[in-house]
Amino acid sequence: MADATRTVAVTVPDWPLLAALDRHQRRAEASTAATGEESAGPPGPVDPSAVPVLLLENHRVTHVGPAAREAGVRPGMTRRAARAACPEALVLETDRDAESALFELVAAAVDTIAAGVDVLRPGVLLMSARGPARHQGGEAALAERILDAVAELTGWECTVGIADGPFAALLAAPAGRIIRPGRSADYLAPHPIEALRHAPVGPGWGHRGQPSATRPERRLELAETVDLLQRLGVATLGDLAALPTASVADRFGPDVAALHLLSRGGEPAPPSAHHPTQPVLAEAALETPLVRTDQAAFVARPLAEQLHAMLTERGLVCTRLRIVARTESGEEMERTWRHDGALGVADVVDRIRWQCDGWITRARLGGPRTGAIVHLGLHPLQLAPAGEAAPALWGSSGEAAQRAARAFARAQGLAGEDAVQIPVPVGGRLLADEVVAVPWRTERPARREGPWPGSLPRPVPATVFRTPPPVRLEDAAGEPVVVTARGLLSAPPARLLVPAPGAPALQALGLRVGTAHPVLSHGAPTVLDERWWTPTGTRAARLPLVLRTATGEETAALALSRTGAWTLEGIYD
Repeated sequence: MADATRTVAVTVPDWPLLAALDRHQRRAEASTAATGEESAGPPGPVDPSAVPVLLLENHRVTHVGPAAREAGVRPGMTRRAARAACPEALVLETDRDAESALFELVAAAVDTIAAGVDVLRPGVLLMSARGPARHQGGEAALAERILDAVAELTGWECTVGIADGPFAALLAAPAGRIIRPGRSADYLAPHPIEALRHAPVGPGWGHRGQPSATRPERRLELAETVDLLQRLGVATLGDLAALPTASVADRFGPDVAALHLLSRGGEPAPPSAHHPTQPVLAEAALETPLVRTDQAAFVARPLAEQLHAMLTERGLVCTRLRIVARTESGEEMERTWRHDGALGVADVVDRIRWQCDGWITRARLGGPRTGAIVHLGLHPLQLAPAGEAAPALWGSSGEAAQRAARAFARAQGLAGEDAVQIPVPVGGRLLADEVVAVPWRTERPARREGPWPGSLPRPVPATVFRTPPPVRLEDAAGEPVVVTARGLLSAPPARLLVPAPGAPALQALGLRVGTAHPVLSHGAPTVLDERWWTPTGTRAARLPLVLRTATGEETAALALSRTGAWTLEGIYD
């Protein structure tokens, strides 16, 4: 187990709600100043403990103020249900960009106490505790200084937790706990398994729901993992930590093994960093000084594309990035962003825009005036070989990928969203269930993690039928071959017939309609019991075959038997 570093976690409770209230208040003040009339909303700053406030995202309640909670509003409610429970509530909408930009005020306040602050996500900061604690006279003094700095410079209240490793620090932050060195595992043990929903998963302490940096084809769905562990009787983090490490890795895979490490008070080792002989740095001197937030969007993309081109040329990806800005007065400002997975162009553009917006917003809200930004720099702090985070089929930013993206977008514009679909692996027992087709540039479905007993090992057939064509399997006497209740063949298969026109791929491979194709060899049937514990459970059997086609060539195929009827599941090249 990797040694867990002493970590400070700084959190602002209900940050999305606070950011939305701040945005609402500033808009009300601007409207009052422009019209000269009093705002219809509550006068002065809105106190969520006195005025019912709730925050919506996609018509669902995500955060609730104390007054609205007392009225019966709960996270997860629909807008209609929330308004029915509390008609007088102030309803606000989520704005991710505004949350990220405004959180710069908190990061800057913590930065006055100790350098090296990393933004995990808006509302949460992480930093190393060892050096700052020595400088401030101890960890308790460091936590107190951070609390005072955030309250004095921003007006918001934060919580601070210190422990071995980021996970224990994040759980200790709401209570303001400082966990003694070496006691993180004991502190984590009594916490319910639900606490894993707040785990900083993946290398780089990245965001939940993002692709893994080492396995981009997989997604760690924390909600599904927590539900699975609860159904298996794992009630606390201590129960999970008590399981053998090798058994967890074999049964659930490396993603849940990382959660097992966190539950034991450990810290996953970062991906193997790559240190190029020449430093990678993207910089831009701005001919027009940046003084407005809308300018940041035009500046960000060329700079992000420049960095991406440099990394692509060297075969590297970035998972941790420092953004540095220099003002016309010579002052330098910087902020570090962590990300679980490779930072793409769009990711870098968002962070540059958020950061510039945050610096400008900080000055506008009464923070230190920094002057116009005249220079921007991107400093990758954590690099890894591109092979560890290989992009998807159209994931690179090369010219061919851009042409494909433009063609896809045009096709969707002409024929609708479903005109362009891409395959997405989701997991399943049958070949047709393992991959689904979704419209390009839409949210991909969550991966259904296994294990899948009876699933086909790799390599899988090159041709998989979405609708398996029916076939007939006969023995030497011309009688149908079936799979018995004990999972055995009633007789050795001798030939395969295609009774009706099926998929065009069958004709292309020489499996013609009405022709008996000899079975040269076959394997043992694999029985697939699906949901056998329910009344609607089904039973199937998979049989590998080697056939001679009408053209005289040999081909391997997979036949699937259900309720005594055979279909072709796939064909190998």
